Amino acid sequence: MINKLLTCLSIVGTLEKVWCGMREGRGLAASQIDPAHEHVFLGEYAANVLNMEPTQLEELLYWLVEQRIDHDGDMMVDIWELKHWMQHVYHHDLEQQIINAFNECNKKQDYDITFKEYRSCMNGKPDTPPPTTKSENRLVARWRLADQDGDNRLSLSEFGPFYLPDEAHHQKMHGLLVDEYIEDRDTDQDYHISFREYISNSVDEKDLNSGADWELGLKNRFSKIDENSDGLLSHPEVEHYLFPSADDPADEEARRIMEETDDDGNGKISHGEIMKHLRVLVGSQALQQGKILL
Repeated sequence: MINKLLTCLSIVGTLEKVWCGMREGRGLAASQIDPAHEHVFLGEYAANVLNMEPTQLEELLYWLVEQRIDHDGDMMVDIWELKHWMQHVYHHDLEQQIINAFNECNKKQDYDITFKEYRSCMNGKPDTPPPTTKSENRLVARWRLADQDGDNRLSLSEFGPFYLPDEAHHQKMHGLLVDEYIEDRDTDQDYHISFREYISNSVDEKDLNSGADWELGLKNRFSKIDENSDGLLSHPEVEHYLFPSADDPADEEARRIMEETDDDGNGKISHGEIMKHLRVLVGSQALQQGKILL
């Protein structure tokens, strides 16, 4: 059965080729998928899994564990293997976003693109707000920072930090984003953020000092960011807040999955536990399908 499934996999195939044995109207019941996580895991292909027969889903999950997730060959998934897979999925998704955007803007199919080409393909998109002088200046600053060789064009490798600056491992780009964050809130222009400036974009000043739970929560969060407790957020403190070096979404997701699926508490997820907790796993990034499998 697994050999049949593997036969259906194509090196250049899309997700539709993975679901080669689907039957309309049969398969995984909608009630088995957690609506809160459905699109995080399945995205635009959510409907396909609803049409998949249970045996096909089981074969796919078995193959995924055996071929892609399980490193020590015990046909079980421990926390390290799960986290390692999550990181793979996460970085793959980011790479695909960058490649898709680059190719969309690269009409001439060159090795790099100009800022004019990027602006032209982004203008008019539903999710692209109308440009302002401020937003345009910021885009230009990011572009120049990403342009490592100074030729006013971005290659694919240079385009990544520009297009997804908050996800890039680019210290200078992070510094630029911190500058923008402070600039948006620093009304007295002392290059620090006070508590009032910190909440100014979301709370009316007349609502302060009410003692409400939401206000106490904001003050508590501000205090955690304010590492030296001077009542002001500095550039390094804001950078630690926006880009915490220890923050790892893969680790958090892996631990959540392990807690919800490891019934016997042995630190590993067995095949039986995988099938028992389909609602958790099919709703998680950990079992992302489609091109990630190929």
